[in-house]
Amino acid sequence: MGPARVRLEAGPALVGSSRLAAPPFGSVSARTHLGPLRFRATIDDIDVQALGRLLAGSPEEPGESQRAAPVARERSGASRLAELEAALGPLEDQARRAATLFLLRIAVVGLAGGLAGVLVFPHRTRRRLLRCGLGGLLATVLLLGPALATYDLGAFREPRYDGALEYAPALIGDVRTGLDRLRTLREEMVRVGRNLDRAYAALANPVGELDGTGTVRVLHISDLHLNPAGFDLAERLADQFDVAAVVDTGDMGTWGLPREPDLAANIGRFEVPYLFVKGNHDDADMVRAVAANHNARVLDGTGTEVAGIRFLGFADPTFSPGKGHQVDRLEQLKVERSVAVAEAVDRQALRPDVLLVHDGRLATYARGHVPTILDGHLHRFGTEVVNGTRTLQSGTTGAAGPDNLRAQEPPPADAEVLYFDPHTRRPVAVDRISVRLPGSSFSVERLLLPEGSTEFTPDPIEVPPDLVPAPGAQGG
Repeated sequence: MGPARVRLEAGPALVGSSRLAAPPFGSVSARTHLGPLRFRATIDDIDVQALGRLLAGSPEEPGESQRAAPVARERSGASRLAELEAALGPLEDQARRAATLFLLRIAVVGLAGGLAGVLVFPHRTRRRLLRCGLGGLLATVLLLGPALATYDLGAFREPRYDGALEYAPALIGDVRTGLDRLRTLREEMVRVGRNLDRAYAALANPVGELDGTGTVRVLHISDLHLNPAGFDLAERLADQFDVAAVVDTGDMGTWGLPREPDLAANIGRFEVPYLFVKGNHDDADMVRAVAANHNARVLDGTGTEVAGIRFLGFADPTFSPGKGHQVDRLEQLKVERSVAVAEAVDRQALRPDVLLVHDGRLATYARGHVPTILDGHLHRFGTEVVNGTRTLQSGTTGAAGPDNLRAQEPPPADAEVLYFDPHTRRPVAVDRISVRLPGSSFSVERLLLPEGSTEFTPDPIEVPPDLVPAPGAQGG
């Protein structure tokens, strides 16, 4: 197809899905249809210069394209998109023809397989030959029918990326690209073509710039647990996804030993604000070490604003190392404290957009008071919407730290990138990133958050009578 040679495959699968593989950058996949078939498209070879001329919307020779490049850069975004659509029109037609021919070949294989089935009968007749042939063709139609009837290209708005970390933003694009441009096949071809061009150009310089598309990106990390490799990963992600801030929901330490606060010096490596709330494995020395960094903002009943997004954070009220026998009591304490957290949210002159806690129990009764809650603690991804509040739980960016050494199946290093709508100040999507250290396996999974495009309406959870503070009591 055009400047590329693409290998198309179909095979049995429990879940209908489609995958576009672009070696050596990785692959993008999505659940696109119903039925027991999977489709795969692999780019086996590509003429990079021809691709560049195609995306430039001109068939001229390379020298002419280079001379015209300054003029092309001055064109408006809308004009440029229209030119790309026109240039990719023939490629789109070729893709349709190739897909149609591919499906016809599958049907022919089914027919041939049915005809071959007559060989199992001792007495071969024309009637049996016809029946077997039609049976094979019918079986193929039954396999392909549900897939073709339910195929949804828009499923690539929530793609899963597997491959090299450097190329993730180039291949999956910004969330606004997914929301606004994945409406039709033509727009999809434009987006994929542009991103592939950027990706192949990235061979010389893998770290490319992301398109500014109106979202505010925030990196959410948690549970570093003394692992400096977690800081290395966070720094790469902060740079790669061009985030406005890094949010750390606690547990930078593990046991509270004297040398643990030294790790906090890594915070100064980030070129953006670093928002931190204490976890149940962080002692007072760790909190002071974090606050000593010029870009750090330690939140404990206090708020801050970054790129128009208002954050309010509360420190975990416990320090649990060596107190395993008190876990139930400590967890109940956080649930009780969450009532005071909710009241503190309501007392703010401007309602915060994001509440930061380490353990989600500390925000139990703050749901319905604030649009978004970020937490960690459980070392796994999680999300839910309760009374209009979206909670986003990140995994362990430090891959569980020292506990990783004794785990039979060590967890990956996790982080997530949130895309905030600057108008509603709520996340409209999140990229969940997992890395099996020291980097042998990497994946990004995008989730769309539909409520993020609408304004938040408070809907507080009713507090049980036994947790309601007495009149005149001070929340702690």
